[in-house]
Amino acid sequence: MTDREMYEIYRKWILEQTDSSYEINVKSEDEIDFVTDNAVGHVQFYHLEYEICALTIETEKSDEPVFFLHFEIKDLDHAKDLFTQMIASLKKAGLDSKVKVLLSCTSGFTTSFFADKLGSAAETLGLEYEFSAVPYTDLFEAALDRDVILLAPQIGYLLKKAKEVLKDKIVIQIPADVFASYNVNRTFDLIKEELDKQQKEEEFVEDIHDPEWDSAIAIVAIIRRNRRFEIHWRGANKEEAMERGVAIKDEINLRDLEDVLDVLFINHPEIKGVAIVAPGVVYEGRLTLPSVKIFDVDMVGEFTKKYGRTFILCNDANATAIGYYANHRDCGNLLAYYHPLGNVVGGAGLVINGNLVFGKKDFAGECANYLRTLNFSEDRYDLARTPEGIVELITKLVLPMICTVGPDTLAVYCDLLTDPEELKESLKKYIPERHLPEITKMDSRFWELFYGAGVLLYNVLHGHYKYREDLNEFRK
Repeated sequence: MTDREMYEIYRKWILEQTDSSYEINVKSEDEIDFVTDNAVGHVQFYHLEYEICALTIETEKSDEPVFFLHFEIKDLDHAKDLFTQMIASLKKAGLDSKVKVLLSCTSGFTTSFFADKLGSAAETLGLEYEFSAVPYTDLFEAALDRDVILLAPQIGYLLKKAKEVLKDKIVIQIPADVFASYNVNRTFDLIKEELDKQQKEEEFVEDIHDPEWDSAIAIVAIIRRNRRFEIHWRGANKEEAMERGVAIKDEINLRDLEDVLDVLFINHPEIKGVAIVAPGVVYEGRLTLPSVKIFDVDMVGEFTKKYGRTFILCNDANATAIGYYANHRDCGNLLAYYHPLGNVVGGAGLVINGNLVFGKKDFAGECANYLRTLNFSEDRYDLARTPEGIVELITKLVLPMICTVGPDTLAVYCDLLTDPEELKESLKKYIPERHLPEITKMDSRFWELFYGAGVLLYNVLHGHYKYREDLNEFRK
């Protein structure tokens, strides 16, 4: 069967997938929309050297797609499965049309009562709002899938901190007189005012190309945030950044990575090497990531054999450490601590005397293994949920490494850490100030992560030498 024949069979099958939950709108030979009341699923075909299909879901509430992937049509069963996944997400997006408002106070008791009153009033008035309430200790975890956050007056002093952590949310302090009187109409006005003036900005990610890179390369990173999985990719060569994109799904598997790689190589056959960046346990090109049911998979071996290019696999914390070090050449010995929102523990990358420290079987920086030996003022899962708690958690996780290697700089990526000075003051309880590293906060995990992976890949492509001389070893 030719590629064109497979495309025609797939397109015909898609048009046969009728359902009362959506309308099918055939915009052109290569564009088909599946329309619900609150979302649109786009199917777009591209006829390049190979037949390519892109599946996207967009909603009225968001400027960004809530589902996106593209793939080469070479396996009908796989292509049908991806379309089925898109339709399932489309139906869920349609059910998720209300603006989700989260109230929070110290205990959650008073805001729960107010949330009930707001919910009843919204239903009576026909407003598309959904209200819930949590205590402050649960705020940042619960806020991940909410649109608007309302803080009670008694925790209004935390407004600045909440805005720093929840950068992509609307965060409002309820005025004392509004909260005391449970004034639902004024609260609706406050929400509407903020929604009307909200201008969502596309997340900016700097290009990762470097003038010294004389080969076309790509970086593909698995990232989990907002309870979804994202596969980000960047392409670069000496002259410019070539391509960037993201595939967004509720769950991922290795076939999704292959879809990204297939299209990358079709669009850019000049790519000589690819760095795969992932959380989890990375060792000798093998990945274990239990959250997506990946166990000791030889990704480097399989992808090298399939695509005939150079592949490396690196842990996200290590890639971030190299990315930071490569652009802060005066930082000295570096401890980079990487702690994504929602995790009880992060990972660390160490750059000592210009070289990334792997340790025996890549074990260096695996903080989770001694987490249970540490004493905390409260449950560590609770500490990981608030800006106040995260300071104690990070302090006790990085303290053993600081005392062991004595780094000059501690660079931290953590959404919940809003003020590095708080971490410094906490560490001073255990270490004299003269021995403390310089503490900095990384605001963007993406740039350091992608750039660091690019540096590591470049060194492999060029035989580990004569490039950034104090970053000249990846693995013998």
